[in-house]
Amino acid sequence: MMPRLLFLPLLLASCVPGSYTRDFVKETAVQPKPPTSVEGAWIGEWKSEVNGHEGPLWCIVHPNDEEPGHYDFRYRAGWGLVHFGDYTHTVEVAPDASGNLPLEGEMELPAGLGTYTVKGELTREEFKATYKSKADRGSMVLKRP
Repeated sequence: MMPRLLFLPLLLASCVPGSYTRDFVKETAVQPKPPTSVEGAWIGEWKSEVNGHEGPLWCIVHPNDEEPGHYDFRYRAGWGLVHFGDYTHTVEVAPDASGNLPLEGEMELPAGLGTYTVKGELTREEFKATYKSKADRGSMVLKRP
């Protein structure tokens, strides 16, 4: 009986809108339709090639105001029933002549998990990339909400 009592609050806590959810909803509301750039809200999924795990993935893309020539990729990833993780990956990158954003970057993960690398491309309508870390590799596919 006790595990069920603990599960419900955890489930409800994962559904409470936080700052990421508020920011994502705001981005979606102001995003032009059709999109005029790669900036803004994205939604899709990630999938591991190592263990088959997968889950929902959200991303908010914007130029970094403090580092010209860099973009912030603010992710929210889900897996399992109630696990979510939010992180921001700042990448040095510039849109090409057609406005697409070729993506290639890396960042150090916390807790000695190694380096996370990502490679892909964003167009105004599609975001496809692969990722690789010490213990995992897979793909991300996102579209506009």
